[in-house]
Amino acid sequence: MTIATRNKFIRAAALIALSFAITAVVCVILILVKKRLPAEMIGTRATFALKGIPFAQWSSRASIAAIAIYPFFALAGLLYILFAFEKTQTVEITFFAACLFAISFETLRLFIPLYQTWIHGDFLAVAVSRAVLVSRIFVLLGLLASGIFTTGQTAQQLGPSVFLLAFFSFGLGSAIPLNSSRMSANFLVIPGYSGMLSLFMLLLGFLAVLSYLIPGKMRVIPEYKHAAFGLILFLAGYALLSLCDSWAFFGGGAALFIAGSWLYLERLHRYYLWQ
Repeated sequence: MTIATRNKFIRAAALIALSFAITAVVCVILILVKKRLPAEMIGTRATFALKGIPFAQWSSRASIAAIAIYPFFALAGLLYILFAFEKTQTVEITFFAACLFAISFETLRLFIPLYQTWIHGDFLAVAVSRAVLVSRIFVLLGLLASGIFTTGQTAQQLGPSVFLLAFFSFGLGSAIPLNSSRMSANFLVIPGYSGMLSLFMLLLGFLAVLSYLIPGKMRVIPEYKHAAFGLILFLAGYALLSLCDSWAFFGGGAALFIAGSWLYLERLHRYYLWQ
């Protein structure tokens, strides 16, 4: 994949992220105006109750705020990549851009409160939950691949590599059962074997961080070590926002997500600036 082709794909992804952002604003307005939010907590809290911590109580508004902010994060990240890495051939950034694009699909969760499908988990709720699950698996696999496949040969096969990651993510996400009778408090159908799935995702995130730490130490690249720390912050923020059903998780998740994304992109930009 040439730099020009990659930039075209990133521009297309940015436009789609922009459409998701507009959709998110419209959905949030309709949800608030039509009073589509539940008066009482629905389903099961995906996050644990943090007793004694301010703003840790369940809030449906915090949940929709966390969902609606995803496409804006994705759009900002994609635009920064277009600006800072416009003429830089880098495998890591291409995969990270694909991950940001996948994150914008979290916006689909807004249709669950909009149509009040938490009352009965129908086809829409299950379809949205499965699409979100696929996107989350893709993000973790993409981050892992960004640290592993950094050879010149991989740079020529970026398109097929991203496609294969999407295919594997779709296959894994489709194989995981969803129980439509188990809705979480943040508008998502809870998957079966949720404990095993969480452990699998935690392992992928850990390996993604290692894929930057090990080359950073072996090849003496300080920027890679800092990028690994940025990934830790990014993944921690992503986890908090994904589980967000309180303002405490929204604030903490948003701060970690922004700090991690900025540190990761800034350090890689500094590294490739001198290559």
